[in-house]
Amino acid sequence: MSARLSHALRELRGNARYRLGKAVARLAGPRAAATRLPASEVSSVLICRINARMGNAVFLTPLLERLHELMPQASIDIATAYPKAEDLLGGLPGIRRIIRFPYKGLQLPYRYLAAVRQLRRERYDLVIDPVANSTSARIVLMLARSRWRLGYAAADQWAPLTHAVPLAREPLHQAAQPAVLLSRALGVDDDIGAVRLWLPLSHQEVEAGSAAIVRAMATRGAAAAPSQAFAFFAHATGLKTVDRAYWRAFWAAFLELEPQAVPVEILPMPTSASTIEGCASLHIPSPRALTAAMAATRLFISADTGPLHLAGTTAVPTVALFQASNPALFGPLKPGDLVLDTRRCSPREAAQACQRLWRRCAEGGPQGALQRVPSAPNGVAV
Repeated sequence: MSARLSHALRELRGNARYRLGKAVARLAGPRAAATRLPASEVSSVLICRINARMGNAVFLTPLLERLHELMPQASIDIATAYPKAEDLLGGLPGIRRIIRFPYKGLQLPYRYLAAVRQLRRERYDLVIDPVANSTSARIVLMLARSRWRLGYAAADQWAPLTHAVPLAREPLHQAAQPAVLLSRALGVDDDIGAVRLWLPLSHQEVEAGSAAIVRAMATRGAAAAPSQAFAFFAHATGLKTVDRAYWRAFWAAFLELEPQAVPVEILPMPTSASTIEGCASLHIPSPRALTAAMAATRLFISADTGPLHLAGTTAVPTVALFQASNPALFGPLKPGDLVLDTRRCSPREAAQACQRLWRRCAEGGPQGALQRVPSAPNGVAV
């Protein structure tokens, strides 16, 4: 199946779910829902995000940080279909348990029922449907035993919410949407512009990540420090995929400008083919360990996919290559990060933009680059 056909089918399924949800919401009729939650009365929380993508799991981190900040007494469970959620999110402050729902496989019904049984063993003070358009999250929200249920008051919202927040007029970044929902329900400043992805790493994790980058460079004879590593991920899927010819032309142009840079490719699988012949590469199955490795590099570039959002939790300046999805909804959130539209930005122009960021890193390290590089309008450079 072609990428365009797959994208079109997803659009059709999404539209069908929206229309069905809207029809069910009309049949259910208007429901009374409060808009203000008493934070002091919440000691247990369940977040329902039944999605298997790494990026959508990372997009929960601003909500998790805000929950722990505003309700430090609360234990937090997460219902998710992301296979590595325990590794990614399980060690964050406040997290008690990950309830993993299946997303494919022959035993899907059995595993789904097992997850529901696990979920229903607990009675929660608060269950959160953190995004405005997830049918699976609404189903799990209804199945959970809870005192309060919080979600967005969308046109297709059919779940029986006890607390609802109106949708913003302008679409919110997918990482800001859950955090804003909680802030507005608690009546605190939502500060949308301050939302950042969050994945605190230990000193040991950071050291191990740096060592992994050094080993990857050494396998290709590059006896260089991680500060010379320019990491990249070239294996997005569907319409987000950036053509290999673009990547190769980009690297030819960038290495002509910065011959001391060492490209390090992040591979999705140990058997994945490298984009550039002879390039240093590494595969790290653990999302946290991968984040620590990227955090040791000087710059990171990727299409709109999971590793891009992991890099967004670090201080490393990040460059996102977009061509299908909307960067206002899915792009980097750190000040100074760049979004390049590959439909309007040639590989050489992209290399020049990255060189400017690369040199600013040398002035003050990653943090210096974040402070010195102004954001382009709407976060997009072309």
